[in-house]
Amino acid sequence: MTMTLRLLEQALVLGETSNYARAAERLGISQPTLSRNMAALESNLGVRLFDRGRGGAAPTVFGEVVIDRAAALMNDVNALRSELRALAGMDAGQLNIVAGPFVAEDLVAPAVARLVNERPGLRVRVTVVRPDEVGAEVRSRRHELGLGGIDAQAPHEELSVVALAPRRLYLACRAGHPLASSRPTLDQVLSFPVASVRSYGPLARIAASGSCAGSEDLRYKAFSPALEVNSMDTAKRIVRESDALLPATASMLASELSSGSLVRLAFDLPDMRVRPALIRLRERTPSPAALRFLALLRMVEAELVAAERAEHGDA
Repeated sequence: MTMTLRLLEQALVLGETSNYARAAERLGISQPTLSRNMAALESNLGVRLFDRGRGGAAPTVFGEVVIDRAAALMNDVNALRSELRALAGMDAGQLNIVAGPFVAEDLVAPAVARLVNERPGLRVRVTVVRPDEVGAEVRSRRHELGLGGIDAQAPHEELSVVALAPRRLYLACRAGHPLASSRPTLDQVLSFPVASVRSYGPLARIAASGSCAGSEDLRYKAFSPALEVNSMDTAKRIVRESDALLPATASMLASELSSGSLVRLAFDLPDMRVRPALIRLRERTPSPAALRFLALLRMVEAELVAAERAEHGDA
């Protein structure tokens, strides 16, 4: 019979009770079964583990070693079971998320806040990278979930890329900006520098046509803004203190618009949208924490989309 945790546990209990009858009762098996199992374990190990006599079962020097190791193993097994239960209940463990700057502030931050309010014992690490770097970070397996602009994601057989609801982008500027009190044209807008992340897709091609907003990055087939900034807080400060323009969603601008430190330009284009996506490994089973985070992310997404539609009277 192969040595198993079950046999080691039986040897441990026999060592603790020094009595076959009591050990069998504690283990919930018959005494003959316990006797056969200990004989099989001794045969497998090639040494005698217990001396049997009128006084019961006394461990030999070999038995003492096996009992000590069995106790340590059972402690490890119990700790493992407790850890797995905690992970399943999201009372422990760590969730690693990688995101582009827009999605990190707009969707990830409020969803993470709700998650840690529900499960304060859970650790969450959010890493912000350029949108085109999200897929590679997920493939590295350093992060379980990735979120970034769908247009920035290069196709890869290992990755599942699921589009989320597109969101309207607005242009913000400081209160005294030359365009703040008018309805600017596209040419006027593109005559000012843009502070933002590198962008991709239809909006990138439009933005790259301007004289000052930025330029087309042929290597990455993207729009490289005049002020390429991967931190939204940094971009907002630049815009507050210069004539640069900031593209952002309504939720990302809410605090600044409320305080008056930034104003929203009366400007819109059909292609002024951010198109986020969820990126993860196809073959990786999501953890309970990841599944709960995704459910909360969808709630945040639905609330933001509903608020946007209400503002613009969309059906």
